[in-house]
Amino acid sequence: MHILPGLKERGFDISVVLLAGGGSLDAALSEDVSSMISPARKWPRPIRTIQQALLIRQTARKARASVVHGFLSEPSLAAATAHLLMGALMEPRPALVHGRRSLAFYSAKHTVARWLERASHRLADALVGNSNAVATELVKESGQPDKVCTIWNGIPVAGPLRVKERSECRKMFNLPEDAFVLTYVANFHSYKGHEDLIYALSRITYRLPQPWRVLLPGRDGGIEHELRRKVGLLGLGDNVIFPGEWPGSRQPYAAADIGLLVSHTEGFSNSLIEGMMAGLPMIATYVGGNIDAIDYGETGILVPPHSPDDLADAILKLASMPVFRQQLGTAAREKALQKFCLTNCIDQYEKLWRGLSARRSGRPSDWLTVV
Repeated sequence: MHILPGLKERGFDISVVLLAGGGSLDAALSEDVSSMISPARKWPRPIRTIQQALLIRQTARKARASVVHGFLSEPSLAAATAHLLMGALMEPRPALVHGRRSLAFYSAKHTVARWLERASHRLADALVGNSNAVATELVKESGQPDKVCTIWNGIPVAGPLRVKERSECRKMFNLPEDAFVLTYVANFHSYKGHEDLIYALSRITYRLPQPWRVLLPGRDGGIEHELRRKVGLLGLGDNVIFPGEWPGSRQPYAAADIGLLVSHTEGFSNSLIEGMMAGLPMIATYVGGNIDAIDYGETGILVPPHSPDDLADAILKLASMPVFRQQLGTAAREKALQKFCLTNCIDQYEKLWRGLSARRSGRPSDWLTVV
């Protein structure tokens, strides 16, 4: 939502083809790009992919595009199909970029789609992962390390949390002013590890500073009802707050003493770096891009996934060490400002797109390191 407008400000003429229209951000995005097109009708796969490929081809020809960039797997497959369909209609053909923003756990149950995606990698001029873990997967899948580069997510710079803001946000969520508060901003999917967190908290509930609360803002992905049931069975109904889907993470993090990200798999989480930007000490699982963001004992704590006991120990450690929490939070914010700010992210995409547009030789990863 922020990257494309930022690139437009730097002189790029950007046209967007959506996989499906009707999203809540469509109107805002359409104001920040040169053109935006979405299918008139949503067809089932694989017709939908072919439909999108035709729209990409049409849009690329009209705009005389020099780069076609597919974000996420299905759009990238459609972009590769469009690349093939262009044939001699566009010479030279636009450079093709595939961007992946999660680990490929989703492909385990979709053999044909996995094969097609890996075949499409061979057509791409660049493969972009948003963490070292995702980039490593792309190298393994494509067998072409020279094409692969890493561009970490970036978020807008926000000011440090203020005492008054903390108090206001605690009132907003009906949290006691003197409570010890943990926040986990994530939608309710089984792989996000909410159940691990609930079990961890149930084992240490009487060892935490009293009173304590855990704030769980997010959209229901199918497990919220069962999670609420388990919270009740474990006697944590007064401690666990479900505020529902929340517009942004600033307010939930402002109310907290500790931020959490306990998912079982992760490409690279904006929620994690938003907590770091807010100056919170973060506890995260040792998966995916979390390893890029968190330096153990310096900017946060990493724990194994699927391990409520290790998670409980980490929570207790930070709960009992307020000075250490402050040190971690200060260092986490500094790292987010230096490495994961939006400007850095836009800089990297600009270098990649300009290099591809100019038909530069060499590896895309080398272009990104040019100051």
